[in-house]
Amino acid sequence: MNKIKGILVLGLLTLISLNSCKKEEIQYFTGDNSANFWIHSLNHSLFGASSAQLPQDTVVLNLSIVGKMANYDRVVKAVADEDPVGTPEDSRLTTATPDQYKILDGIIPANKLKGEIRVVVKNDDILATKADLKLRIKMVENKDFKVGLKENYYLNLKWSRLILQPSTWSGMRFFFCATYSTQVYKIFMEVTGLKQFYYYEGLVSSAEGSVMGTNFAKRVRELSQQQGSPLLHDDGPSKGLPIIPIY
Repeated sequence: MNKIKGILVLGLLTLISLNSCKKEEIQYFTGDNSANFWIHSLNHSLFGASSAQLPQDTVVLNLSIVGKMANYDRVVKAVADEDPVGTPEDSRLTTATPDQYKILDGIIPANKLKGEIRVVVKNDDILATKADLKLRIKMVENKDFKVGLKENYYLNLKWSRLILQPSTWSGMRFFFCATYSTQVYKIFMEVTGLKQFYYYEGLVSSAEGSVMGTNFAKRVRELSQQQGSPLLHDDGPSKGLPIIPIY
């Protein structure tokens, strides 16, 4: 009899456990779909080109969504976020005027969670004397997407004829060189063909970064050998010191 009771109790406990597991299953997403920027700031360099040489350039901003995939292309819309009237010049997040940029509609392709939005930036003659132009961009609601969390729907874009430190430097320094300089960035772009290094965003794996870093180191050593002395940082905190690759 005790054995039968034990079996009954065990069966009852099993049923309770199964019922509890069902209640704790991961729930499907039920909120509003929103499109979000991967990063919050981006520096874009025009590399000293004049307006005649490069009248404008296109900046690609990567997006990801919070929500469900759809079996059709969905549109993403963004606009410039102007500073309040009276904001001091050195505190403004948008210094570009509407004729100096154009924010194009973005697309999240069918059956994808990621997409992109593009911004056409003008290489205005003012950049011959002004260090940079800035544009704060914010997502806006449309028929496909609501506005998500505030920290994810703003992005600060800056463009210049100067070579600006890339916004993804925080990941680059673990694979290429611990110290930034324009020379380091130029060699990075030469050997990778990239302007940004989306390591923390998951677009570049550790293995891929290691290969790129090894190629970077090889190129630094080649240039040092060609000139017969160590290749030096041309600016930044280590200006005048040898560039020491990670690999």
